[in-house]
Amino acid sequence: MESPKYKFIETTGCTAFDFTVNNRSFSELSEEEYNEMLDYLFVKVKEGLSEQTILLENVVHLFQYDDYEYDPNICEQCGDTVSTTTWNI
Repeated sequence: MESPKYKFIETTGCTAFDFTVNNRSFSELSEEEYNEMLDYLFVKVKEGLSEQTILLENVVHLFQYDDYEYDPNICEQCGDTVSTTTWNI
């Protein structure tokens, strides 16, 4: 198993909100470093999809949806409601 190339840390709470990569804030990365990191992440996402460790639905959810519809009518059989979200990518 290959060793990780990037270590991401998210810190939340109180006034300590940060997201770092290899102990550096994203704002500290050069454009080249940032793009290299993105390219690496895209390769890892594709690998995760192939290995079924990442769901395609989760990748699509990264994008802003174009339409959301909610049917307030409750199903008499199961008690659930139906919503539909549409992405045009």
